[in-house]
Amino acid sequence: MYFRWRCEQQSLKRHSAIPPARGLATPRWLMMVCTRYVVLSRSVSPSNMDEYRQALIAQMMEVTNCSQEVALDYLTRTNYDVETAVRHFFEVIPQSFAIFRNIYIFQGTIPAAITSSSSPSISTTSSSRTSLPGSPEASTPSRAGPVLPRYHSLVQFFAQFLTLPFRLPLIVLNYVYNFFMGKSEPVYAHIFEYISKEYPQYDSQKEAVFYKRRLTSLRSDLPTKQWRWLVTYIHDPSGSPDFFNSLFTSNFAEQVGSRGAAFFGCVMGSEDAQKIRPDRAFGKSRRSCIIIFVIKATSLTRKLIIEDLSNPEAVATNVDLALIDLIAEDADNMERNRKQNESRRLMEEQNREYEASVQRDLERRLEKEKKEEAEKKLREEEEEKQRQSEERLKTVQAYKKERMEEDTTAEGAHDLLIRFPTGKKVIKFNSDDSTEKLFNEAMKSELCPLYFQMHLSFPKKPVPCLPQWYFDIVSAEELEPKEECLSNESTMADAGITHGSMVYIDNL
Repeated sequence: MYFRWRCEQQSLKRHSAIPPARGLATPRWLMMVCTRYVVLSRSVSPSNMDEYRQALIAQMMEVTNCSQEVALDYLTRTNYDVETAVRHFFEVIPQSFAIFRNIYIFQGTIPAAITSSSSPSISTTSSSRTSLPGSPEASTPSRAGPVLPRYHSLVQFFAQFLTLPFRLPLIVLNYVYNFFMGKSEPVYAHIFEYISKEYPQYDSQKEAVFYKRRLTSLRSDLPTKQWRWLVTYIHDPSGSPDFFNSLFTSNFAEQVGSRGAAFFGCVMGSEDAQKIRPDRAFGKSRRSCIIIFVIKATSLTRKLIIEDLSNPEAVATNVDLALIDLIAEDADNMERNRKQNESRRLMEEQNREYEASVQRDLERRLEKEKKEEAEKKLREEEEEKQRQSEERLKTVQAYKKERMEEDTTAEGAHDLLIRFPTGKKVIKFNSDDSTEKLFNEAMKSELCPLYFQMHLSFPKKPVPCLPQWYFDIVSAEELEPKEECLSNESTMADAGITHGSMVYIDNL
């Protein structure tokens, strides 16, 4: 029952809300007949319509928990469509703005151009960015949203089809009349021209109300004025002048300026109006409207559109509340950006500290590895040096053992006294014997140290008796033997050793 009644109401709503195109309208008598047929074909009769409306009001009050006056107001404006009224109550119109009628607040942005031919008073949430005139950015055309079907019932479809032969001559006559006899409306480039011609009494106040330059100049004034929002008023010269007159008798423009916004006005059909909202976006109902944009760099993002300006006080209140919401939203965005920047700064600082810590750890590890490698190398060198020293010691010990195992004794015509650190020994020699004989005879004694060199007592001078291999071993042990002690194949006589000479053993 409710569904059938709702279909009837939707049919009535379409006939009353959608104005027919000029020259394309169905004859009124046929539309009335079709509408009456639709009404009579339904099970809901006019006699019990009050009962259904009361039921719908009660249903609206139960769902939204609102008063009877508010429910009746919403149902009246939505042609008693409960679903649409509830949606408008909770979504389209915020509860803080519920006292104002026919004002549509958008949570997102609105497309720059609405190409739908549906009623402009019903809007949906969407997003669009429009470049300011004169900016290098090219505005991207927005895609048309979904359009409600015009022919929502078979009756209306057949009515349009059957009346086409009658409407076709009217279409031709209307076109010819408009072409030859139609009066062209003047197009004003700026609203100041319109005021000077149509409202000369406001000529002295126009600069205090509207932005005095064209829309193309707004981009150059942004750095100096520091506007954050743009409130635009598109005026329809053929519409009601009530709101237009209220702009000069109220503080609306001053109130808009106090919120950090620029108030721009233009006449419908002008170049600036086409850039802000093209004519096709108005659909079939062309009327004055107010649009609020958010200025970001060189682009405009639409946030609010008000199409019913019949109550200037309500419009001013809604514009002010919308600007307050935008200010709060902008403050929230700035605070959020500040927190994000602070978090990013802390994160970058922590990253730098972490990288510095990693670099220090790497340097310490490399230094430790380098130190360990140096110690290992030094230890290996010490071990190698110790091994070579032991080999040299073994070589000297083996030579000494070999000399001590010899049974031969020194022979000669002269005597020579060899004094050791802990004893002495007398050997015999000839004047032509080699001085290395002293080294070999000293090695035969147990009193002789392993590393030594010899010198004469008087005159005191080194004895060149150390063989080359032994001198190299003593030098490798870093005992610093004298170069004069190295054997140069000289004889005893050449070394100054005579009978009764005394040779001392110096322990190295």
